[in-house]
Amino acid sequence: MSELGTKLREARVEKGYTLNTLQQMTKIQKKYLQAIELGNYDEMPGSFYVRAFIKQYADMVGLDGDELLIEYEDELSSSSDNSNDSEDVEGDKIPSRAERYVTNENNSFDAVVAYLPVILLVAIVIGIMIALVFAINSIGQSDQPAESVSSETSTSIVSVVEPESVEQDELATESGAESESTTEEPTLGENDIMVGDQVLTLTSQPGEATTYELNAPFSEYTFEFEGNNFVWVGVFEDGVIVQDTTIVEDEVLEHTVTPGTQEVRISFGYPEGANLSVNGTLIEPQGQYLTETMIFTAAEESEEADTETEEDTIELDIPEEDAATSEEDFQGPAVLAPEDGTEGVE
Repeated sequence: MSELGTKLREARVEKGYTLNTLQQMTKIQKKYLQAIELGNYDEMPGSFYVRAFIKQYADMVGLDGDELLIEYEDELSSSSDNSNDSEDVEGDKIPSRAERYVTNENNSFDAVVAYLPVILLVAIVIGIMIALVFAINSIGQSDQPAESVSSETSTSIVSVVEPESVEQDELATESGAESESTTEEPTLGENDIMVGDQVLTLTSQPGEATTYELNAPFSEYTFEFEGNNFVWVGVFEDGVIVQDTTIVEDEVLEHTVTPGTQEVRISFGYPEGANLSVNGTLIEPQGQYLTETMIFTAAEESEEADTETEEDTIELDIPEEDAATSEEDFQGPAVLAPEDGTEGVE
């Protein structure tokens, strides 16, 4: 038993966890947990899984996985060197396969050479038949009457003349279709990924969990999980788990995000257990260590423009025009009274 495995086992016993319990909590198979405690790293799927499983084991029993990986770097490096040596030994068997491949290729080439005269003879026969067909057609055309030839030429000259307006409309339609096709395609940046009709933007840095920002609401994106084997799948919306299930090989699970969600976190029991697709496009983790978790954040909605628009809008109180003078208030033109000569009103 290695020093690292002993330390992890003591921490597990202190927590009161059995290997079966730890298997259910970490979703790591029991045989791999036993291999970590005994220091048999050759039984692991690869050097990457050794580090990932040790970190997950340590974090689950209350230890700091990153510190353990740094502290026991020499032990882990030696195990990876041993695995590379075994891969080199297996690689020595490749020349024999290559020799067999070359032998088969030579045999196929010899077979082609053996049939080459037959192939040439068939090609010559086909060429003669084609030449005869062309000669018969040319003789038939030369024997046609002159009248039929003239009628064919006269009818071929007739063409439909379309107005210039129709041609301009067709050109405008074609240019409009081309402009629409060019404007519909979005310009993708260095970190952008096209998923269906929408775009994802990679915002995480190396060493962090893979994080994508959506360029549209969550309602425009569909998340789909396809199992490569038995694996646990967890989906968290704004920190609340909404999917806590397991899927088997070739099983497909589709998830639609709840409206109003700002962040979706997707975790697998182990990275190779399932594939994640968004709008039918396969999404692979970009991180180096945290490959079992991917995060998707909603697009930032800017409310400043709406606020500025509301502030800049000024309601003008325009007074209504006075109603026209009614007929009752109208006095008519001033005139002179007939008796005393003063002004009066009719």
